[in-house]
Amino acid sequence: MIHLQPIELKATEDTPEVRFSAADGLLVISGRSLPENAWQFYQPLIDWTRAYCAASAQETLLELKLDYFNSSSGRFLFELLTILENRAGDKSKVQVNWHVDHDDELMIEKGQELKGLLEIPFRIVIQ
Repeated sequence: MIHLQPIELKATEDTPEVRFSAADGLLVISGRSLPENAWQFYQPLIDWTRAYCAASAQETLLELKLDYFNSSSGRFLFELLTILENRAGDKSKVQVNWHVDHDDELMIEKGQELKGLLEIPFRIVIQ
């Protein structure tokens, strides 16, 4: 069992809500991602995910519920997904759910692009 402290960040006007829990294998990012310094915001999440993947053998669910993200956020989101993809290659179960509104064509397209780049279970959930 992994003993990483959970991450809980409240959403702001420019950053998403983040809830990462190693205890239950649930990672959630929701809201808008337009941080002024994407590296500063995402690097702790990347580091946490690397540590989590190195120590955990349980199933992992990443719930992405983004209304919008800028290109620098997209780079770090892709890095996060790649870390999980590498973990999935080690016979761990990883599921990604990309939640989007039914009329948000841009975010549906972004989800389809990411899905096409990854070799892990990636479900686009249209609401």
